[in-house]
Amino acid sequence: MKKKLIASLAAAMVLGVAGTSFAAVNPFSDVPAKHWAYGAVAQLQNDGIIEGYGDGTFRGDKTISRYEMAIIVAKAMSKVDKANAADKALIEKLSTEYNAELVKIDAKYDTLAKRVDNVLLTGFVRAKYDSDTSNGRNISGGNKHFYMDLEGQMKVSDTWDAHFQAETNKQYTNSTWQNSAGTDLDTTGVDSGGDGTIQRIWATGTVGKVGVTVGQKWWGYASCVLFGHAADGIQLDVPVSSDVTVSAFNLRPSQGGLTSSALANPSNTSLYGISINAALSKTINLNVVGGGNKKTGDYSVITTTAKADGNTIVTKTTPDTGVTSWGGIDLSTKLGNDFKLTGTYTKTNADSFNNSQEVRLDYKAVDLNKPGSYDIYARYVKFQKYGDISHDDEWSSLPGDMKGWVVGVDYALGKNVEWTTLYSDQTINLSTTNDKRKLIRTEVDFHF
Repeated sequence: MKKKLIASLAAAMVLGVAGTSFAAVNPFSDVPAKHWAYGAVAQLQNDGIIEGYGDGTFRGDKTISRYEMAIIVAKAMSKVDKANAADKALIEKLSTEYNAELVKIDAKYDTLAKRVDNVLLTGFVRAKYDSDTSNGRNISGGNKHFYMDLEGQMKVSDTWDAHFQAETNKQYTNSTWQNSAGTDLDTTGVDSGGDGTIQRIWATGTVGKVGVTVGQKWWGYASCVLFGHAADGIQLDVPVSSDVTVSAFNLRPSQGGLTSSALANPSNTSLYGISINAALSKTINLNVVGGGNKKTGDYSVITTTAKADGNTIVTKTTPDTGVTSWGGIDLSTKLGNDFKLTGTYTKTNADSFNNSQEVRLDYKAVDLNKPGSYDIYARYVKFQKYGDISHDDEWSSLPGDMKGWVVGVDYALGKNVEWTTLYSDQTINLSTTNDKRKLIRTEVDFHF
């Protein structure tokens, strides 16, 4: 009975058969007025268990099949909780009469449910606004936009899933970008950040006890301070115990914007490493990661100099001096029921500006299923120019070569509706001009 109750609503939508009710005129060629079912459905209609068509008409001259009749019975079964004892008995008798047809409805529902279960779509739509200034001048008009993230998970088998991610970013202002000196950087106002195509595709699964992730996706290590970017690659996760997992990975960065990082030529490199994640206790978690950069090709800078006579050209080749080894440590601990403290430190083998740090304190956690829930956080960050491989800059709110504070709040305006606001006071261009930056960001996310 329970399964048929679930099937009723789905079947009605999928098959597109409108509900029909009985009245004084018998509409059913296979249910004569003397048939016991005629009086039963008439009674159910009088009690509001069976409804007529959406426009309030009965259409008594319409002839329907036993299968359509079974769908009507299925609809009545979906309202059995509202029925009185007499109507429940009638519904039970009708379900017996049309049992064969109801079984077919169940089979169609099972097929539909299986197809739906094999594909899961999630994501969110966002409206964002930034007030972003350096030394009193606007420096980033590009983060006033509407944005959509769409992610899909498709079931391949009991052990493998396929995934995709598509992003679309549409600006709703044409603000001019300027640097600290007031020079225009972008006057086009052209939409940026994705055109809705599928940017990333990957698969996850297991081989024995080893977890496997392969493809192009967003990867993050050491709270995304050491590395937080899209890349092509593979990662193997080996559970050592219930509290310890060792992961090995090899990645090739696939997203732009890495040229200011520690990698001299990020488009021509291969990152490899080992990550160890351990739950030291119920409240303390440790993550340690280390690795290197295997160059997959030569990269050099060629300079030309004219001699005094103006005729001879001297060529000089400077080899790739990018970072070739790096590591990080990330430690988090719960402080009571509501607080969580996280500290992250990363270091590379660059000659200078070679470490990055973050300390973050979280209070509570927003729950999108509970309107009115919220969290508050504070962060101190120092991302030196060559202190990490390429941290997640979080939509340009945390560039490289900077230090500063961030405070923010997340609030559930309604179910699956999240409002986020943050304020950040930063010193940017640490290795050169030490400019002052102030950022206010507010956004609303509609999750689905």
